[in-house]
Amino acid sequence: MSELLFALNTVLPLLLLMSAGFLSRKIGLLNDGLVKGINQLIFKLFLPVNLFMSVLKTPYDTQVSGKEFLFVFFGLIVLFLVLMVIMPRVEKDRAKVGVLIQGMGRANYAFFGIPLVAMLFPGQDTSLAALMVTVTVPVYNVMSVIALSAFGGGKVSLKKIVLNILKNPLIISTVLGYICWMLKVQLPSFLNTTLSDMAKVATPLALFTLGGAITVKSAFSHKKQLLIGVLGKLVVSPLIFLALAVLIGIRDVALACVLISFGAPTAVSSYPMAQQMGGDGELAAEIVAMTSVCSILTTFLFVFLLKTMAFI
Repeated sequence: MSELLFALNTVLPLLLLMSAGFLSRKIGLLNDGLVKGINQLIFKLFLPVNLFMSVLKTPYDTQVSGKEFLFVFFGLIVLFLVLMVIMPRVEKDRAKVGVLIQGMGRANYAFFGIPLVAMLFPGQDTSLAALMVTVTVPVYNVMSVIALSAFGGGKVSLKKIVLNILKNPLIISTVLGYICWMLKVQLPSFLNTTLSDMAKVATPLALFTLGGAITVKSAFSHKKQLLIGVLGKLVVSPLIFLALAVLIGIRDVALACVLISFGAPTAVSSYPMAQQMGGDGELAAEIVAMTSVCSILTTFLFVFLLKTMAFI
């Protein structure tokens, strides 16, 4: 019973915050322009501040083996490569193949995953989740561009990929936080309070806006592809990589990072990227919407399972 309550207490806040955003959209308090603007604020301001402060406040006695970073890094690359071999055999429309690969390989790590880790381990050091951004964001971006270019008609520009990664606010803030942490920088009290308050805004606002971004206009126009995308993203991928992570001894916060790296819903940014690179934009939007909705159930089940087996 305690494991069930733990899973419910972890997932229900996510559901309620996303539901509040979705209902706000329905009654007209949110619209496309406002959702886009708030997402920009979260991505360029609140979330970077959150990551910076999370890393800066990492206890100096924190033990990080590096095993979890290498596991996620190579695991994501292997996942994308396997999908690039399998998906063309499953789906013949090349514009949909790239979208399916991105949809199953690219997770909404920052907006969905980091808040989840914070809720799983309240009051504990979860800075590992912030540090993992330096692994997940570059791999998601590079492999998604390669997949969409290979199957969507876009052109791979190594220079553009590198520049986009270097200019990514999440990468910049995480690296800056790590540098300040290494130098043992002590922020003035007024600045620490201000940044800490801004950091607290990121989690609820990100989940609220994610709910507001969900639309169901054409949720079933690609039934076969959606079934493949949702099951692959939220069930098959996390099951395989969580099992492997457990076998090599990854536990607790690190295991939660593995769960969100492979089992969080598809990143919202995959939709505009698919549109710009010749992929099926409509399918990309549907995958984002359906994985966001269905992830509430799958996240609950995975959290319950991992807690029951005492892995987290």
